[in-house]
Amino acid sequence: MTDLTDLASDRAAWRRFRRLWSATATSNVADGVLMAATQLAALTLTRDPVAIAVITAVQYLPWLLLSIPMGTLADRVDRVLLLRTASATRAVGAGVLALGLATGHVHIVMLYGLAFVFGVAETLYDNTSSALVPGIVADHQLERANGRLLATYTLANSFVGPPLGSGLFALAVAAPFAFGSAGYAVALVLMFLLPVSRRGPADGRKPNTFLQDLREGIRGFTGSRMLIALCALFGVGNLVSAATYSLVSLTVVERLGAAPAMFGLVLAGGAVGACLGGFYGDRVGAFTRPGTTLVWTTVVSGLATAGIGLVDSAAAMSALMALDGFVVMTQSVIAASLRARLIPDRMLGRVTAVFRTLATGASALGAVLGGVLAKNLGLSWPFYIGGAIFVVLGPVLYRWLSNAHIAAATPGKETDPVELT
Repeated sequence: MTDLTDLASDRAAWRRFRRLWSATATSNVADGVLMAATQLAALTLTRDPVAIAVITAVQYLPWLLLSIPMGTLADRVDRVLLLRTASATRAVGAGVLALGLATGHVHIVMLYGLAFVFGVAETLYDNTSSALVPGIVADHQLERANGRLLATYTLANSFVGPPLGSGLFALAVAAPFAFGSAGYAVALVLMFLLPVSRRGPADGRKPNTFLQDLREGIRGFTGSRMLIALCALFGVGNLVSAATYSLVSLTVVERLGAAPAMFGLVLAGGAVGACLGGFYGDRVGAFTRPGTTLVWTTVVSGLATAGIGLVDSAAAMSALMALDGFVVMTQSVIAASLRARLIPDRMLGRVTAVFRTLATGASALGAVLGGVLAKNLGLSWPFYIGGAIFVVLGPVLYRWLSNAHIAAATPGKETDPVELT
């Protein structure tokens, strides 16, 4: 009888997750469409490279300035309501831009403003959705759910969205923005299929202020050696990836002497590997315990990265990119689920936001370091050095991310009382 009850509960949880998954897929396709279309729309207004580059910078600015406050908000306000707000904001913003482009009433400053609004909404949506997953699915479903979301993100943003956005732009300048607005609206409708919850302190105590919650989130991160070790793993990973992947186009064209069109083949290899890792990484990770998986995926990623600096053909480079994409995504699935188990539900949004701010911020430094190394040592050296760092990093961090430490740190998960309405 208990088994049947558990099975029914698991199925109900997965149905709820599929609604979130569908909404996230729709939103990410819209993100990919607008990613390509916004740059193309900017070209119709200016050919100043600085003015065009500012659009991308403005869109990422909220991740540096607002990620932690947004994560704190996700712990204070119902998370489903926040997702609805983010989807509605993006639907309206994309619709306004579509109308402006259709009527010819768009200025570059308007693109800046909307890019910032999109960035704020994306920061709110991504921080909130990652905090919502552990409250929707059963604990043993976390790896599978996180894998589906990560694979969908890669597929929508790398494969589906950008080509679709470029094609729609060729038909009509306003078309991709109208499509994006409709995509966000569909995601909003799907969000209304998820139940809203009222959250509050477990003992009826007076709620903290916003700043108190924010500081508590920062302390929640800095007080966990395991979270710091995980953040170091992903921070260094992002740094190395930015240092190497930013040089892939130059490597293909200059070092390998291949046609520029082969650059797409190489990127496709990485995207395919990442998608496979998202869908099957939980099964691969199940063969070894979490700490062991984090180590071997880091070492294999390092060997693949160093191998990219050695290969002499675009096909071989694409194969190594696929391998790297697969193991990195498998690692991400395991790490995201471990992080969710380490952080109490009431603090999941803000602690995750601190984690993401630090780990993502390393990318900017990595891109600069990669360029400096390539200029002074040659195009292959960033791959050699980055690969060597990965091979050493995994075993070093195992001191804090060992299977024994993970088992001791995740015996259960603290939750707040939740009342569904």
